[in-house]
Amino acid sequence: MKRRVNFKLFLLTGFLLLFFCCFNYVAANNAVLVYKIPLIGYIDNGLLKLAERGLAEARRSGADLVVFEIDTYGGYLDPAIKIRDLILRSNLPTVTYVRGRAWSAGALLALAGENLFMAEGSSIGAAETRPADEKYISALRKEFKATAKTRGKNPDLAAAMVDKEIAVAGITARGKLLTLTVDEALNYQMADYKAANLNNVFEILGVTPGQIVEMELTMAEKAARVITRPHITIILLTIGILGLVAEVFVPGFGLPGTIGLLSLAVVFSSYIYHGVAGWGLVILFLAGILLLAIEIFVTPGFGFTGITGLIMIMASIYFLFPDFDAAIVGIATVLVLSIAGFIIMLKIFGSSALSRRISLGESQTKEAGYLAQSGRKDLLHKTGKTVTPLRPVGVAEFDGERVDVVSEGSYIDKGVAVMVTQIAGNRIVVKKIEGDE
Repeated sequence: MKRRVNFKLFLLTGFLLLFFCCFNYVAANNAVLVYKIPLIGYIDNGLLKLAERGLAEARRSGADLVVFEIDTYGGYLDPAIKIRDLILRSNLPTVTYVRGRAWSAGALLALAGENLFMAEGSSIGAAETRPADEKYISALRKEFKATAKTRGKNPDLAAAMVDKEIAVAGITARGKLLTLTVDEALNYQMADYKAANLNNVFEILGVTPGQIVEMELTMAEKAARVITRPHITIILLTIGILGLVAEVFVPGFGLPGTIGLLSLAVVFSSYIYHGVAGWGLVILFLAGILLLAIEIFVTPGFGFTGITGLIMIMASIYFLFPDFDAAIVGIATVLVLSIAGFIIMLKIFGSSALSRRISLGESQTKEAGYLAQSGRKDLLHKTGKTVTPLRPVGVAEFDGERVDVVSEGSYIDKGVAVMVTQIAGNRIVVKKIEGDE
């Protein structure tokens, strides 16, 4: 009898083990691979890069679901439209989850998911274009309507988020952009579900995540994202240009040129990394710099070569910015800051260490006829001839002595009679004697 009871217990234990194994097997096979891609903060090319990388990795890994977590006040339209296209064209199931705000371009991203979830206290809308021109409003209005229609949502309400001239009876009046709370979005069927968190999203969808892969910006992407912000780009471009300008007047290759080239390299490499710029823009910029150098060193004055070089530089900078208005503001700011910086360098020409390098304050070699010019008060009002062109720095000869000089500002050709008008420390200023050819 005792042996029969043990046998029954053995059968029962075996049955329970088999049941649990089968249960775990089914549960494991029902668990899904989820990729979470955060679209948090300012919408720019950095988030576009993250979305591209995340979706590509999700496809390679055979993901069952991709969740785009959104909390943004908006950003640039061009990367926002590209992210929207990535979501719409993805062959993977996609969900957009607004955990805070989906304003401006963020609303377009929220509408692109197959299912739109919104957290308590979240909102969507307020997609006013900047500038608020009809051209931009019309284009973005169409994007919103097409996206809403594709996902089975009200296209007129989507358009009212962009164009304040659109009135929807009982919902929004003319003259006001539409912004919806989570409850309003659910009531007007612009959102599909309310979810307290991501676990709640999975519960509503009826899926069990076996693994959640959270995509994050790499250090390189974070750095490039900061550098490609327009105000940072403007600062680095200005530093780069001023560094190269300073290097023009410095014998050899020193600190200004190194800083200038590094600044420009950081800017262009960041834009190339984000796919905004190609090597063609780098070549265009360098070709412009080369033409300006030819204008300065080979064909003095400011003619066709210099103008062409300047146009090429400005064109390469133009294509770095996300839209026409930002590009015009950026180019104008870079020009103003560069000119102001150059004027400041000239103003402090005789006092700063950089200015002393630019003015070539020390003599070069005694054998070549150069003399140190410190304290050369005896040269004041003396006349001589230029040995090299003054651009504005160069060399002039007085009574057989070669001295480093600087013109009063204008270019003076080689072999022209000049007179010393001012001596300030190491700085000897000359002007062309009128009537001399």
